[in-house]
Parts: sequence; C-alpha cells; structure tokens
Amino acid sequence: MNWEPDIAPAATAGERAYRWTREAILGGRFPEGSFLEEKLVCDEAGVSRTPVREAFHRLAAEKYIDLLPRRGAQVRSVTAAELFETYEMRLVLEIHGFRILCDKKTDIPQELSAHLDLMEDPDMVARCRAGDRDAIAEHAKMDFFFHFAFVRATGNTVLTDLFSSLQPRHQRIGVSAVAARPDRLAVINPEHRTLLAALTMHDFDTAERTLRNHLRPDERVVSHLR
Repeated sequence: MNWEPDIAPAATAGERAYRWTREAILGGRFPEGSFLEEKLVCDEAGVSRTPVREAFHRLAAEKYIDLLPRRGAQVRSVTAAELFETYEMRLVLEIHGFRILCDKKTDIPQELSAHLDLMEDPDMVARCRAGDRDAIAEHAKMDFFFHFAFVRATGNTVLTDLFSSLQPRHQRIGVSAVAARPDRLAVINPEHRTLLAALTMHDFDTAERTLRNHLRPDERVVSHLR
C-alpha cells in the first residue's frame, strides 16, 4: 500500500536533487535556520549545479526553504502561526471529506490497518522517542498518507489536490511536533485507530470529534515553536 505520488525512482537530475534535499531537511541534516550548501547537495545527489538550483526553487515554492538575495537558501522554521493555520485548513478539508465518505457510505481502504501497524511498530516508536530524526521524518510522512487516504477515497479530485498541497507543511509540522514531544505518539497513534474505526462504520460524529482532538495544538509544542 502506498499513496505517495513520488514513489517511482527519480528519473531526472532535478528530481534527485529535490528528493535528497527534502529528505535531508526533514531528517534534520539541515536544521531550521541553516543555509544549504549548493556544492554539498551536488555531491550527495550526484548532480550538477543547475538541477540543484531547480530543486531549490521547487523547495522554496513548497515552503521548505527561503531563497534570500545574496545569502542563499535558508531552511524555514516552523512557527506557531503556521501550525495553527495549517491545522485550521486541515480541519476544513478533512471534515468535509469525512462527511462525503459517511454520506455516501464509501468503503475505506482496507490497507489502512496495515499502514497503522507500521506507524505503531515498537522499533519505529522507540526510535522516535529517542529523537531519531530519520524515524520522526518517516513517521510524519506516514501520518500524511494516512490522512490523505481518507481524502482521496472521497473521489473529489479538487479536494484531493487541495489537501495534497498541504503535504510539505503537514510533514514539516509533524516532524517539529514529534521532535518536541515524542511522548505524544502514545496519544496520536490510538487516535488514528479511532478515526479508522469511525470512518469504516461511517460514524461522522465520532470521526469529527476525534479529528478535532487530534488537531488541537499541544501547548508544549506551541511554546517550543514561538
């Protein structure tokens, strides 16, 4: 099971540079506020400078970095305002999707239970709790595709495209939130199970209530971001 749109091998140099840099940012190799070294990305991704510059422009458009005149490419910091605004938009889009699924009694992808098994894997959870940024980044990616699966199941292509556009922010915020409070996984993972059960039964009220709790900003995370 995989809903990720870029799972195919990167066919172009620009795509390789983009993916390598994105994963390096999410994995903490380039911390928030740091500047990307163009030559380092060239060497690590095995590409020339032109594809790297193309990748930087794409990453800037997706809000992973800022391109600063005469200074270079700086990794963006997740702010409390960005978290609040992203959660607000997620509530709008996901709750609308839940209503479609429940009204139409749409079948929920059966593979989602196995997807949650991976997110709840004891080794994955232990690595996240120990501060392993690669594990935290992987968990954030899986978190996005869990929620994306429900939106995609609605069959509404505009809704799906709008939610997909939030992926960079969703993953960046997810990484920052779990890095700040890895103990929250003990709450997050069970809430995913509750969401899956509610939508499988087409129980809109429970699904909506669970999502609102799920996306209630954690005070300790917010204070970490301010």
